[in-house]
Amino acid sequence: MPGETMRCATLVAPRQIEIERVPRPQVDDSTVVVRLDGVGICGTNLHFWRGGGPATGRLRFPMPGVGAHEFAGTVVEAGKNVRRVRVGDRVAVDQFESTSCGACEYCASGTFFICPNRTVYSPPGFVDYLKCSEKGLYPIPESLPTHVGAVVEPAACSVSGLRRAGLLGGEHVAVLGAGVLGLAAAGAAKVLGAGRVAITAKYDQQAEFARSFGADAVVPSGEENVVGLVNDALGGRGADVVVESVGGRAPTFEQALDIVRPGGRIIVLGLWDVPVALDSWKAILKDVNVFFSATYGIKGKKADYELTLEWMAARKVPAQDLVSHVMPLEEISEAFRIADDKSRGAIKVIVTP
Repeated sequence: MPGETMRCATLVAPRQIEIERVPRPQVDDSTVVVRLDGVGICGTNLHFWRGGGPATGRLRFPMPGVGAHEFAGTVVEAGKNVRRVRVGDRVAVDQFESTSCGACEYCASGTFFICPNRTVYSPPGFVDYLKCSEKGLYPIPESLPTHVGAVVEPAACSVSGLRRAGLLGGEHVAVLGAGVLGLAAAGAAKVLGAGRVAITAKYDQQAEFARSFGADAVVPSGEENVVGLVNDALGGRGADVVVESVGGRAPTFEQALDIVRPGGRIIVLGLWDVPVALDSWKAILKDVNVFFSATYGIKGKKADYELTLEWMAARKVPAQDLVSHVMPLEEISEAFRIADDKSRGAIKVIVTP
C-alpha cells in the first residue's frame, strides 16, 4: 500500500552503516516485488565500506543500500502482465538482466551488464523488498534454502568467465585466489572438462574447500615461489587458462602472465584498487589472450545464472557451502566487520533482511 516503508541500510561514512526507513516499492502491471531472504556482502561492498578509493570513483556518501547486488528472495507481489514467475516463487535475482531494456544490441547478445538503457525500479541493496521486472528471476531448486541463492551472483561471475574461455576438455587451469570467485572458478573449470586444476589460497578455510571444488593442487599464496609451485603442480608446462580472482593490491596479474603458457588465456575476475602495470613484451611474445569478465549473462541458450543454480543443486559447484555466516539486517555493521576479517573464518557472509 502507498505510504508503507521498509528498512534500508545506508553507508553514511567509512565503516558506519545506519538503518533507515524508505518507501516500500509498489508493484505495477509489469513488475514484481521480491521479499529478500538473503543479500550477500561482496568485495565491492567492502571497498565502499572501507572508504572507497581511486579505482572506483563511484563512492558518494550517503550510499543507500551500500551497493549490494547479490539477491535471493520470495516473490510476494506480481503484476497482471507478469508470466515468468508467480507469488510464492523463490528466486535468485540477476539484477542486470532484470533492469535491462531487452531491446538493444547488448541485450540481444545476452550481455545485460553493458546495456546502456538499464532501469532501476526501486532502491537496491541491503533492503527488505526489491522491485524488479520479471526478466532475470531464476527459480531456486528445492534442495537449496532461499537465502543461499544470494551466492549465485558471485558464483555466476566465475561460471561466465570460464564459459567465455571456451574450454574444450583436458586443459590445465590455474586459479589465483580461493575466495568465492576462485573456488567457483575451479569448480566450473572441472565441470567444463579441465584436466588438472591448481589453485592458490591465502587462508586455511579456503584451502579446506578447494578439494571439494575440484582443485587437484592447492598452493599457499604467500609462498615466495608461488609461480614455480603452481607450474610444478600443473606438470611444468604452464597453464592453458589462468583465472585471476584476487584484485585489490595483489601482484596476481604479473603472476598470471608468468604462469600462462604461450598461446594461453587469462581471465580477469578480480578488481584492483590501483592501476596495474602490464609487461606488454611478455604478454605479446607469449601471444596471450586476456579476458576481463565482469559479470554474467546468456551464452548460447543457457543463462549463466540458470546453469550456476543447476550446478549448485547437483553439487558440481557447491557454492552454497561457502556461506560461512548468516546474520540479520540489524547486525549488518558486525556482518561487515566479519566479512572484512578473513581470520575469523569468513568466506561468504549473507545478511537476512
